[in-house]
Amino acid sequence: MEKAKLWPGKHSQIPNPTEIACIWVTKIYDACSQRECEEFFFGDLVLPDAPLENLTVECRIRPCSETFTDWSIEPIDEGPLGRVRVRVCAVLEIIIRDSENPANFTTNLEEVCFLKDVILYAPDPLHMKVLAESIFESLACSGEVIQEDEVEDFLVTATIGAFIIIKTALKVQLLVPSFGFCPVPPECEELGDVCEQFLERPFPPFFPPQLTDLNGE
Repeated sequence: MEKAKLWPGKHSQIPNPTEIACIWVTKIYDACSQRECEEFFFGDLVLPDAPLENLTVECRIRPCSETFTDWSIEPIDEGPLGRVRVRVCAVLEIIIRDSENPANFTTNLEEVCFLKDVILYAPDPLHMKVLAESIFESLACSGEVIQEDEVEDFLVTATIGAFIIIKTALKVQLLVPSFGFCPVPPECEELGDVCEQFLERPFPPFFPPQLTDLNGE
């Protein structure tokens, strides 16, 4: 009799593992989270050909543009705690538009960054690495005409918030309970012909329900 396949996910009754396996994984030793919020100022931007007083501005974080740069972990009093410094950044899209002609606009790409300096558990600072995750949000954005040395310019002020998680990690061999190798997955379901799928769908209601239908009468 073929043994029932065990798939990843939640199980109400999990059988005993078949072995204790040694796997090579990245283990998180410590982590901390912080919120940041700061105003950033941008001048000398590429502007649309329009009077400065007619310009409007909108800002947004470019999706999936979050990056980080870390320095080596500096032990504190010979450990096991370490000083971890990370520069977490994202790309801000600044869209400047002519209010009288919305089709006339320019898009400027600017990097916004937060420098983090935190203390984390790092028992092996020479071989450990730093990881960072972040979610940036553009909270507010405005533009104003300024004058410097009798030259007018357009200054953009953007308020940026970020949720940041910083971790110390190390590649280790870890013992874990194992249920064997993953089975071959089921065959993929292809999309097929869209017209065939449409012709099999039931007709949708053409009119809203009556009051009696809503009351269940």
